[in-house]
Amino acid sequence: MLRRAIPEALKKGQPGTPEFRDCLAHRAGKPEGLTRVDGIVNMTSSDHNGFDDRTRVMVQIVDGKWKLLND
Repeated sequence: MLRRAIPEALKKGQPGTPEFRDCLAHRAGKPEGLTRVDGIVNMTSSDHNGFDDRTRVMVQIVDGKWKLLND
């Protein structure tokens, strides 16, 4: 999240300035479409987890292999 937020914050001000910190906090706290190893994140001011239904899956191990279970 910081890799995306820092370049934007640098456009607003130098590190340590209120402008930089405000932009960094705003941008880092609201990633959209950020792909992580555990899912895609779309955070909002009311959803700090940010994971949607694509992230929640149920699996079963069958013959030593992962098997995706469908609804």
